[in-house]
Amino acid sequence: MEPRTRRVAWAVTAAVAVGYATNSVIAVVAGGLRGAGLLAFLGCLAVVVSLQLAHYSQGALGWPARVRFLTLALQAVATFAPAAWVGPQFGAAAGFLAGSTLVVIKGGVRWVLYPAVGAAVLVAALLQGQPWEPLNLIYAVHFTLLTGLMLYAVGSLSTIAAELHDSRTDLVRMAVVQERLRVARDLHDLVGHDLSAITLRYELAYRLLPAARARALEEMRHALDVVRQATVGAQSVTGGYGKMSLAKERTDAAATLSAAQIEAGIRIPDVTLTGRLDEVMAIVLREGITNVLRHSKAQHCDVELAVENGTVRLHVANDGVDAVHADLTDRGDGLGNLTARLAEIGGRLTARGEGHWFHLTAEAPLRHQSAPPDRHPQDASPRGGWRQGAGVADRWGPRTAAWIVAVVLAGYALAILLNIVWTYQGTADVLGAAACLAVMLAMQVPLTFGMLRTPRARWAALVVEAAAAFLPLAWLHVPWGGMGGFVAAGVLLVVSGRARWILYAALGAAVLTLAVLAGTSISMVAWLTISTLLTGLVVYAVSWLLIMVAETHAARGELADAAVERERLRMARELNEVLVDGLSQVALKGVLACRLMSTSPSRAHTELERILDSLRRMLADVRHVASDYRNISFTGEVDSAQAILTAAGIEVRADLRLGALDDRTDTVLATMLREAVTNILRHSTARHCVIEGADGRLTIANDGVDLPSGPRTVHNQHGLGDLERRLDGVGGQLEARVEDGWFKVTARL
Repeated sequence: MEPRTRRVAWAVTAAVAVGYATNSVIAVVAGGLRGAGLLAFLGCLAVVVSLQLAHYSQGALGWPARVRFLTLALQAVATFAPAAWVGPQFGAAAGFLAGSTLVVIKGGVRWVLYPAVGAAVLVAALLQGQPWEPLNLIYAVHFTLLTGLMLYAVGSLSTIAAELHDSRTDLVRMAVVQERLRVARDLHDLVGHDLSAITLRYELAYRLLPAARARALEEMRHALDVVRQATVGAQSVTGGYGKMSLAKERTDAAATLSAAQIEAGIRIPDVTLTGRLDEVMAIVLREGITNVLRHSKAQHCDVELAVENGTVRLHVANDGVDAVHADLTDRGDGLGNLTARLAEIGGRLTARGEGHWFHLTAEAPLRHQSAPPDRHPQDASPRGGWRQGAGVADRWGPRTAAWIVAVVLAGYALAILLNIVWTYQGTADVLGAAACLAVMLAMQVPLTFGMLRTPRARWAALVVEAAAAFLPLAWLHVPWGGMGGFVAAGVLLVVSGRARWILYAALGAAVLTLAVLAGTSISMVAWLTISTLLTGLVVYAVSWLLIMVAETHAARGELADAAVERERLRMARELNEVLVDGLSQVALKGVLACRLMSTSPSRAHTELERILDSLRRMLADVRHVASDYRNISFTGEVDSAQAILTAAGIEVRADLRLGALDDRTDTVLATMLREAVTNILRHSTARHCVIEGADGRLTIANDGVDLPSGPRTVHNQHGLGDLERRLDGVGGQLEARVEDGWFKVTARL
């Protein structure tokens, strides 16, 4: 959400609070309160409204529990104290307390205390000893609870807008981190195995020369096939999971073990596995064969696949290992990656040693076989749902928002109905007005929930709603309670641009004029006009809230996907330099060695030496790149920061000449940059960011800061304070200052 959206949301919240406070004043003045009693009531009302707005301010949930309870208790005292002198109208401001209770109190207990406010209004009214009519008591309790829920919904607008704006950095970062981990995992599982297989075949060809030239040539041709496969795999890593199948891996495993002169017993029946299950089992088999080649002196290898009782079990066993720990599942990158992949489909991995045999077993339920491959894993990403308990926004998923909006609409309709029953005596008059109210509600619901897709349908609903609002004037002859509220909301929802506010104000003026012409009291004129405008504004605001929550749930995934695509392109460039170019050179040299085999075996032998050197360097590079993707690095954070800030609409300029950094300093600076990006997205309205580094100094600056110029303390701030201590550990210093609306944080090494 843009800062402007937050300001508009806060303006709506303040307008609604002031409007209902004004209605409270009108109610007590109409009840005859004057002089010192009125001044005392105004003082209490000022305290109630001020605390209510404070409770809805950004960060109120971060207050210590003692402060929140103290302010809520003070608001309760200011709400109920006027019952001693105001009279029946004392509870006009109790809705503010109900709304604050829903915001300030965390957890399910707030839904117990919320109705308790309404019950307190009822008890206080009965203790006054007034001749209350049952309908009046029902209306007082109902309107208190309705006002509280409405204020909770409208007041949450600004906080939700702020929290959703702040949370985007976490959402994008988690998506980028997941993509890095996916690529690191695939580098090991997919590309690493291919490089090992290529190396094995070229080493075998190298050893076969010159005694077995024909056999060496065959191995080199097989190696070229694997090189082509590895090139495709390297290109697919950044685009998604490769197209792997258990059937193909079974064939490759048999050929690889045969080439390595390992006796293989492969018993995989012609069962058809599809989708993610087939892919995962293929990866397990590939990793199992890789371990046989890399980590043992195997002479025998057994592979068996069985399907029993809805479970698929793949077992890979080989001899030639030293005595090993009984359970090795948590050891090694490859086994750890397999464990994670199997967990995604509800399976599990066991790895154990028995004597000189190593056993690897993968099990997964057969029911997962129809699931399509997940090209963009999201199970560990927050994109799929709200984090729990972090703030107001976490209480508002689309379903929760829809339910509360529906309750607010129904509550307003019930309040209007109670007004009709209370004000008018004739049964026919009441039934006619109630029928018109039902029509208005039937039109308002599809307008609020966006069910009407075409402008013509929305305008038709608005016209019908307006007709139903003004029709009862034909037999009631005076404006009836809340008659224009839903129409005002419909105008704000259907009409666009400045015209909506002109028509909205005109509707309020029409209600005022009708009330004056009907000869109603001044207090009733004011109440009818303000109620019309407030109801319209509230219904429009909660409709906006509903749309905002739904669109944000959709847009947050799009924002993260955009950052992931940028990260994927960056990694693709990096992998292209490390792998694709290198594999192309290996392929070229392999073709040359094959051609030289018949004419110049010695030159072919030399080319094989060069190929093996290239492959060993590439294996080292792959491990290094995969490690970088798994761990935080300054270079990676610079690229990630540029992607995240650009996705957030912030222009980034980077000028870095820091030179070589040791591992510890590299991690500290990467952490500093990550914290700075978080601060930019959370605490500013930045449109520009500059990242500069040279001569042992790194500076990150952003505009959009509304603070006085000068140095800023960092040691007592959580994020910057941690960075300051980290820099102390590497002999550095951290400085922060504001200059002409720019916030600059500098690390001196």
